[in-house]
Amino acid sequence: MNLNVEQLVNKPMNIGELGEKEIREIVSKVTPILEKEPKLVKFDVDKILFVGDTHGDLESTTPIVRRFLKEQYDGVIFLGDYVDRGLMQIENINYLLALKLLHPEKVILLRGNHETPLANRYYGFIDEVASNFSTEFYNVYSKLFSYLPYASLVNGEILCLHGGLAKGLATVKQIEDLPIEVEVSNPILFQLLWNDPREGIKGFTPSDRGDGIFFFGKDVYENFAKNNSIKYLIRAHEVFRNGFHWYFDDSILSLFSAKQYTVPVAAKIAELTPQGDLTVIPV
Repeated sequence: MNLNVEQLVNKPMNIGELGEKEIREIVSKVTPILEKEPKLVKFDVDKILFVGDTHGDLESTTPIVRRFLKEQYDGVIFLGDYVDRGLMQIENINYLLALKLLHPEKVILLRGNHETPLANRYYGFIDEVASNFSTEFYNVYSKLFSYLPYASLVNGEILCLHGGLAKGLATVKQIEDLPIEVEVSNPILFQLLWNDPREGIKGFTPSDRGDGIFFFGKDVYENFAKNNSIKYLIRAHEVFRNGFHWYFDDSILSLFSAKQYTVPVAAKIAELTPQGDLTVIPV
């Protein structure tokens, strides 16, 4: 098929028709854009959308994108986890890459823990690519994933990332200097993708997710927020049946935006309004 990015975004049912040649073309065009983006993307906006995990659920992603385009938002930040587990993993990531090509300045695709070979080996994406193309073709995606930014700072006071705060992360600026890695070995980067907030604890405690992953308490967040003038942290990474959860007296918002998951979810996204309100919205 002829590659028409605008048509793909407007008619997402065609995204499944992409072959290896067309996917390579999309990746080759979007890679230079991602390479130029800082690892901490800064946004000064009036109106922006925040999107949690979509996990191959193209049927949830497409109405979110329609809303973004129709309502003329200044930007949209996807908080990671575009692949693994879902029924349309390849279609979902390709659709978002096409959207990034169409609106490179407004669309931010953050890296999640499922944009790593570690997760993709166990949760389905490598097998999905192998069954449709080849195991070697997965390398096209894994290299691309390594260029995705790790966090975004909105209006200097809303920090967006996939997982959570990390041991050794004292300032937001440190994120700018984190390395580009396909297999994530840097401990701070690893924790940004994997850590979770938890009520009722202090400091960092080991997580049941695995080695090198931690829960962090309210004290960790409050100290970091005070030192970096952060008003909110918006993240994803955890599934909630109602699609969202507030931590630490409504200072951390966790979003999950895939309706079709291992369990049914009342998926949610969030909107920052020109009045400065942070509102949770059904998908």
